[in-house]
Amino acid sequence: IDLMNNNLYGRTLVWGTFDIMAQCYSCRQENHTYQKLAEFDANAKKGQVSGLWTRAYFLLANVNTLLEHCESDRNVLSDEYYHVIKGEALALRALLHFDLFRVFGPIYNEDKEAECIPFAGSSDPVVRPLLKASEIVKLINADLNNAELALENYDPIITEGPLWGEQVEGISYAMRYRQLRLNYYAVQALIARVALYTGDKARAFTYADKVIRGGQKDHNWFPFITRDAVSPSDVGDRIFRTEILFGLYHLQREKQIFEIAFGNNLKEVSVLRVDDKIQNDVYEEDENDYRSAYWYRDMIDPDNNNTRHFIKYIGLEMLSNDTDPREYRYVVPILRISEMYYIAAECCTDPVKAREYLNMIRAARNIRNVPDDADLMTYVEKEYRKEFIGEGQLFWMYKRQNKTQIPSGKTVGEMIEMEKSFYLFNIPQDEMDQRKEANN
Repeated sequence: IDLMNNNLYGRTLVWGTFDIMAQCYSCRQENHTYQKLAEFDANAKKGQVSGLWTRAYFLLANVNTLLEHCESDRNVLSDEYYHVIKGEALALRALLHFDLFRVFGPIYNEDKEAECIPFAGSSDPVVRPLLKASEIVKLINADLNNAELALENYDPIITEGPLWGEQVEGISYAMRYRQLRLNYYAVQALIARVALYTGDKARAFTYADKVIRGGQKDHNWFPFITRDAVSPSDVGDRIFRTEILFGLYHLQREKQIFEIAFGNNLKEVSVLRVDDKIQNDVYEEDENDYRSAYWYRDMIDPDNNNTRHFIKYIGLEMLSNDTDPREYRYVVPILRISEMYYIAAECCTDPVKAREYLNMIRAARNIRNVPDDADLMTYVEKEYRKEFIGEGQLFWMYKRQNKTQIPSGKTVGEMIEMEKSFYLFNIPQDEMDQRKEANN
């Protein structure tokens, strides 16, 4: 539940800080609430991440307590529960460390030996040393490898699928809703994400392809969204729930995400929105793209302006019949299968197959294939801009590549000149003070 804290996946790591810095929204105009952050102001950046550090390490202490009791009190757990709970907890420890690492770590492929963050491997309340980036990556990968091993013969998602409303004999309620847990396929997807970020393209491709094969080809556990599912104006599945490998359940999603950030209840100086010209450019002026067609809507704001609003997290009408949409109206995506296609396209050594991976996801979004003579990475980057708005992934693609220019969210064709410092975040001062005191 606390993963949905605003300092974590309720704001900072999903729709907020890093999407703003990636220029996903039009908020660089004078006096906008997020202008300074969109312009990489050092104080604005600092204020955005201090709470992230504190909250993540607080939760890591709890995750470690759970892992420790899995061993010390194993007698209270069945064999299935032991492996599933341990696997999920190890994966969660890896996820939290990885997101801390992406924020407070260096541009990895340029400075692997830079000290960055401590690794919380136990619940002991001690000040741990800052480890080199390469050491943190090894520890994250070790947790993910062990999580995969723990889950591979026990997670019911492998043989039964996500199990939302379905009642399956022999599978308890606690083992259903697997997309809301760091399940077996989500762990493999996280392995692929970490590998790509750290430059291990062979491992990234292997695991992205595993998820695609296991989750869609061997079984159809994560089918691509259809027009019929996404198009209804009041109950459409705007987050493409069937494609989510791991998401979080946020009962206040409408109030605490849409109305706070994107709603037409907000004035022009505080709303996060996409300029209509920028939207048309990002989506290649293709109105058939499900994302462009169903994630944006013209709405009237309090100043009586009719402007384009981003509605991926808009509230949905509740129905009283079998089509009640509550199974997706509260979900916030963290990992989705489309990312695996982008990773496979980027990392596949066969250029023909690489293009096929990208064209498969483009076909699923109802858009044309990549031109045969086009640069593939240019189109992969375009897809990140289209797909992950409101989900916090675009900035990390820019950081891992140390992009020196990124597209503006204000004017079509404008490029933002990036400095290395824009990608880097200092450890919060409170933490540094505690370290100094502990050393003394």
